[in-house]
Amino acid sequence: MSLTPIPFFFIKERTSLSWRDALWGYERQMIGWSGIVDLAKIRLYSESDVREIELSCLGKSETYKVGELLRELATSEPEKLGNLSVRKWLFLMLAWVFENKANTDDPLSEVETIYADFDYPSEIENFVRYMPVTDDYDSSKHSIEENENRMFSNWKKYLDTARCRIPDDHKDT
Repeated sequence: MSLTPIPFFFIKERTSLSWRDALWGYERQMIGWSGIVDLAKIRLYSESDVREIELSCLGKSETYKVGELLRELATSEPEKLGNLSVRKWLFLMLAWVFENKANTDDPLSEVETIYADFDYPSEIENFVRYMPVTDDYDSSKHSIEENENRMFSNWKKYLDTARCRIPDDHKDT
């Protein structure tokens, strides 16, 4: 069960997106064209780029323009150091799956897919089922349910910590 693209309302509640962040997620189908249009509408209140105005007015029949306008806006922003977009989208994907885990048969399998899709980030290894335990916890002394509950707990801790580490570039979005 694929849970992407992530609805813009969910993203907006958790972080802001720069145009570079939006482009990164759009090119990987983590946010749809309508989410990009919604972002442009919100950004209109704080900025006045003509491309944002054009993007905010696009309808379904003009989705072919989204990528081009988004690339123009992204390249007009200063490039950030590091992998901020990757970290934001890793957090957003994991938060989306976590909050919708009741809608999937195997949410930990979704984590494994995200782990691979994001090139095996070490910060989420402690809730990837097939990764070895790196602390004193002995999974052989616990039931499958207890081990899975521990992974869900580690997942929640990651989300709480990651949310605090992701800066909001545009507080109004």
